[in-house]
Amino acid sequence: MHRTLASPRTAIWGGAAGLIFVVLLGSVIHLLGNGPLPVDSWWLVLMRSVRSSAGLVVAEAMAVAGGTTWMIIVGVLIVVTLVLKQQFRSSMIVVASMVISEALTTLMKLGFARERPIESLSDTGPMSFPSGHTTLAATVAVALALLVGRGLMWGTAAAWTVAMAWSRTYLAAHWLTDTLAGAILGASISLLIWAALREREANTTRAHHLHDEHRHVPRGPIRIHLSRGK
Repeated sequence: MHRTLASPRTAIWGGAAGLIFVVLLGSVIHLLGNGPLPVDSWWLVLMRSVRSSAGLVVAEAMAVAGGTTWMIIVGVLIVVTLVLKQQFRSSMIVVASMVISEALTTLMKLGFARERPIESLSDTGPMSFPSGHTTLAATVAVALALLVGRGLMWGTAAAWTVAMAWSRTYLAAHWLTDTLAGAILGASISLLIWAALREREANTTRAHHLHDEHRHVPRGPIRIHLSRGK
């Protein structure tokens, strides 16, 4: 794997800040009645005004591609590829990120219980915050970007996440803030999982080095000097 553009410490701070932001955003929306914020209403009207048959086809195709079933298939293919290359730590990052992403998304949907827009063209469930499609898209994309470590991959990850967020709001399946929360949540989870495993690997390597150094410390012969009494 190539050297990544992020460091474990930066990833931890960024991931923690992202999780806090999502929880705070969801809490504020919940306290305000779980309805749309002004930016949500504005964006919904904008998406409705530019909606077209071709746009709907693209958005619906992305909804299928970014759904749980296809993303699980993609995740399995990625993990199998990494295992065949004997990159077991990388495969663990992908698996853990996807599982935790789905778990946290479900818990937040149930906890915040925000409803989708009334005119939603999606039938994936009544709860809206955060967007599951966007969360999973960001999770997988950022995990791959961290593992590959190339600037181009980061750009691709951002583009894919933004495109998925657009498709969900284009179909009125989510409010804009749902997709914003999903993108940040998914990215944060991958950052934290990657950083945790990197730190664990670094600690294990340091421990092995210390053990090897201790074993190879040169030891001279023990000499005992006895003094003669007069």
